[in-house]
Amino acid sequence: KFIEIGDFVWFGSDVTISGNVKIGEGAIIAIGSVVVKDVPPYAIVGGNPAKIIKYRDIEHFNKLKEKKKFH
Repeated sequence: KFIEIGDFVWFGSDVTISGNVKIGEGAIIAIGSVVVKDVPPYAIVGGNPAKIIKYRDIEHFNKLKEKKKFH
């Protein structure tokens, strides 16, 4: 089994990720979430099982990325 994690992904504490899952760039995983399926880029997910709550502002994310505001 594998887990693929894109760049600039944020994880809350106590997150569980099952195998064979891809987490897209810029995704945010809420505290205590259980990720059992792929998470698209820029998605904010939470719950058990984790579901999409909403998406990040992609234009703002890309501006910050260009300015190298992520570490």
